[in-house]
Amino acid sequence: MPDASPPPPSPAGVVLAGTHAAVVLGLCAVLCLAGAVWPPSPLTRVGYWYAGGAVLAVATVAAVVWRHHPRTPLVAVLLGIAVGAAMVAVCRTAAGVVTTSLGLVVAGQAAALLGSRRLARGLLLLVVVTLAGAMVAAPVPFRPASWVVLAVMTVVTSELVTYLLSRLRELATTDDLTGVLTRAAFDERAAAVVARTTRDGRPVSLVCLDVDDFKEVNDTQGHQAGDDVLVRLVDAWRGTLGRHDVIGRRGGDEFAVVLAGRTAEDAEVWALQADAVRAPGDPTWSHGVAQARRDEPVREVLARADAALYARKGDRMAEGLA
Repeated sequence: MPDASPPPPSPAGVVLAGTHAAVVLGLCAVLCLAGAVWPPSPLTRVGYWYAGGAVLAVATVAAVVWRHHPRTPLVAVLLGIAVGAAMVAVCRTAAGVVTTSLGLVVAGQAAALLGSRRLARGLLLLVVVTLAGAMVAAPVPFRPASWVVLAVMTVVTSELVTYLLSRLRELATTDDLTGVLTRAAFDERAAAVVARTTRDGRPVSLVCLDVDDFKEVNDTQGHQAGDDVLVRLVDAWRGTLGRHDVIGRRGGDEFAVVLAGRTAEDAEVWALQADAVRAPGDPTWSHGVAQARRDEPVREVLARADAALYARKGDRMAEGLA
């Protein structure tokens, strides 16, 4: 089956971007400095809070400078965990330990915004373990119940954020009728596949697909019948694709496929194989093929495949009129 699931977020698509990380770090720096200027307790070691605020302020500037770097959000979360743990470890009251630990809870939630479920869960585990170590290191007696409550809160809220983001990403990137990628999601995934494949020196081809006489199906049999036709055709196409191939709906009855590792000739063979499994009675479809050149933008490859598609449709119309 093809890899038609929503694309993994690219650096540009990560929810917690570098600019967001800078804002969060800046806010934490302000809160740390506020805790030093207006200490919540006479026992507060304001020097540590000034130091924490200074570290976060420097990190904020760094995050702004490197806001476009894909690792900036991750570094920001790790730094937030480290500073948060240090602040918890120097608290001298039980209330201060619990209150300051909420910063680590927020860091665990922020981990869910990095886009990778595996990375988020790894950071979540780091937060839970670090929180326990910081609470043990604090000069007040360690209260396991407090740690359990905070740990459960961190895990539950982080998993909830991860689930909601996953659902939102799925809704935003998946065509609700056929289950393939939407146009924007396909363009993003196609660009990544084409760039990676051509960089490795392997061929990659794009195929544009268009259902023939689809309007006639809608006009004579109804839109539900038209929807059923699209679903059957897409299922047939998907059944002939490889694991690294990508399929998306570009609008109406127009679709596109990325065939990784295949030349234009291979793509033509794929089109014949896909047409062979078309359900009896379903309309035919036309296709156009273009093999990507090294460093060629995907939009240009698609334009060439699209031109080939409409040239083929024009030939079919000419044959029908002859």
